[in-house]
Amino acid sequence: MNTVSELSAVSGNQQGSTLFEIASFLSDGSPEEGLSLTELNAKAASELKRFAEDLQSHLALIGVTVPPALQFRGDDKGAIYVIGEHALKVEIESFLNKNSRLLKWYKEIEVMHEILRSTELAPGQTLEGQVFNLGLTSLGCVAFFSML
Repeated sequence: MNTVSELSAVSGNQQGSTLFEIASFLSDGSPEEGLSLTELNAKAASELKRFAEDLQSHLALIGVTVPPALQFRGDDKGAIYVIGEHALKVEIESFLNKNSRLLKWYKEIEVMHEILRSTELAPGQTLEGQVFNLGLTSLGCVAFFSML
């Protein structure tokens, strides 16, 4: 079974509820225990779906409807940006970057997908040069990586 066995840096709930849940599944050091990639994939998909529904309801409060689709990308300081053109781009970014709950949730989803993406890479490859993106469409969210 493939497992994710190292997240010992998580203490308490400081990294967020999703990462805390992941840490709860993780091994206590026994090689036969841990979080399977199947479980992590299911959790990532579930969180992505929930995030899409919540995000769409929040964006509706400031007059943003989907379609048109939106593409989001975070930076290393924790901010979220709209990629491409949108009539309400400034308003969307301002709203998102003032909402710590959505920022934290986005980051949790990003981390889960980075873990999953890492398992897809060939031996010796890293995520260097790849960046996580989240697309919001009328059918929900899609997570993907693009090259910088």
